[in-house]
Amino acid sequence: MSLIFGKYEKIRRIAQGGMGEVFLARQVGVMDRLAILKSLRPDLAQEREFVEQFLDEARVAATLNHPNIVSIFDVGEWKNTFYIAMEYVPGEDLSKLWYAAAKAGVGLPFQVSVRICYEAALALDHAHRAKDVRGNPLNIVHRAVSPQNIMVRGDGVLKLVDFGIAKA
Repeated sequence: MSLIFGKYEKIRRIAQGGMGEVFLARQVGVMDRLAILKSLRPDLAQEREFVEQFLDEARVAATLNHPNIVSIFDVGEWKNTFYIAMEYVPGEDLSKLWYAAAKAGVGLPFQVSVRICYEAALALDHAHRAKDVRGNPLNIVHRAVSPQNIMVRGDGVLKLVDFGIAKA
């Protein structure tokens, strides 16, 4: 078993970007569950502004507790690598669903489209109205709402992800 970040077994890399990598992993130990791990590239961990930007994402996302927003499990540093562990959403992002529907020559049903818009609006409203532990408004604006950042679970529930460039 190849553990990363102390208590996660890496299953596969999902994405790689300018600031880091995203993995599907399994949390091992007392909790045994799938998780998504987002890590900051080690070379960027030496740059204070990148570390603060990454940790700001974690702080913003961790304040949000809503059924349509992906949950944050853990934030930390392990062997000089910063990471965020979050809820695994079994499903597809909205862009893949749209592409599959278009390829099949059909659109998403009207009721499905309305439900997606409704649940995304609920998530965004919750984020915008969120308050810190002292009751002060956080005034979070997501700023990256896109089909790739809207996950749809197999049971149809929508989860908004990636508050990486949110403004609070």
